[in-house]
Formats: sequence, C-alpha cells, structure tokens
Amino acid sequence: MTKTTPGLAIFDLDYTLTKRGTWGRFVWMNVRSRPHLWLPLLLQAGWTQWQYKRGLRPRIDVKKSMMRWAMKGRSKPYLMQKAEAFADKEVAHGLRANAISVLDKHRENGDILMIASAAVDILVEPIARKLGIKHYVATDMAWDETDVVKIGFASENCYGPEKLVRVKAYLVENATLKQNHTIITFYSDSYSDLDLFNFSDVKVAVSPDNRLKKLANSKNFRIEDWDN
Repeated sequence: MTKTTPGLAIFDLDYTLTKRGTWGRFVWMNVRSRPHLWLPLLLQAGWTQWQYKRGLRPRIDVKKSMMRWAMKGRSKPYLMQKAEAFADKEVAHGLRANAISVLDKHRENGDILMIASAAVDILVEPIARKLGIKHYVATDMAWDETDVVKIGFASENCYGPEKLVRVKAYLVENATLKQNHTIITFYSDSYSDLDLFNFSDVKVAVSPDNRLKKLANSKNFRIEDWDN
C-alpha cells in the first residue's frame, strides 16, 4: 500500500476481519455445557431464521431468539468475561490471514481505524481493543437495573442501512475523525453493506459474497483475498 494522505479506514468484522461469524459461536460458547438447551435453541433459531428469510420478521429477531435460550438470566460481568475469552481466541486464531498486515499498513500511513459491525458490542469492543482499534459501532446489548441481560437490544441492529446511520452519527459525535481524515476506505465481504460502500471514497470487497463480487466487478471496486 503506497503511502497517501492519512484517511479513515472502516472495517466490517464478521467474514471480513474474521474468518467466520461471531454471534453464533458466542451463543454456542454459552450453551455448550448445557445440552438440555441445544434442541430448543436449534428449533427456535431455525424457525426464526426461516421467518426472517421470507420477510416475516426482522433480522434482529434471529439474535433475540438465540439470546433467549443461551443468555437469559446471565449477568453483565459473566457475559463480558465470556466475551473477553472469546475475543482472545478470535484475535489469536480467528482472523483472516492478511487482516493484521492490512491494519498495520493503514497505521503506517497514519490512518485512523474503525470497526462497523452488526455483531454485539460486548464482542466487538474487546476484539477491537486487542487489535488496537479505538473506534467502533456495533449492535448494543441491553441490561436491566441489576445488570442482567435483557432479551433485546439497546440499539437497532447495526446491519445494512442502519450501519451507515451509526457510522454517520459516530462521525458527527467525533468530528475530528472526518475533518482530519477526509478519505474513507471501507472493507467488507457483504453486499448488505452497500450503503456504507456508497458512502466511502475507496471501496474494497474482501473475499466477497456472490452479489458483492458481481457489483464490485461492475463498479470497479478493489477485490482482495485476505486468505492467500
């Protein structure tokens, strides 16, 4: 990467920086020692996913259905401890092979780094911190007055058009990010991030899904494979 004017580099997390999705595996981390929950979790999550795919329910309901069986009654300290352990393993073993080198090249250029992810904040924050990334937006978990998790979220699902809404709001709240780093580069594997691609100056499709690959070829996005 040739040194250029410092910019803002925004990264999707799941299947972009990481090789796999984070939420499902974090859910499994919370139920693998409780086999009596496996079947109801599978049935409920599968049914909700089926309804979402047919436009009958919003995407966030899939997360809620999994949370209901895996995390109900769990405290914030407990889940944050689990998330910290998950993040340790993810950064050590779960990243795409070239993810760190791309981050380092942006740092060498003086760029500010940011993660924009639909994953939950208790996963995104420790992963970002361990990668040395200060700025992030994510789907925010909700907690009751005793710090027990609510079966719901404190924000909209940070997915699709909502991800751009959250990034724009973050840039308004942290105005120097945009003022001092005027070129925005965005990395993602997914067509669902089309709005944020359109918002960005430099668009990079990372091991893209089929829809994004087709778009990237037609619109001359950069296409990169971080596994080779």
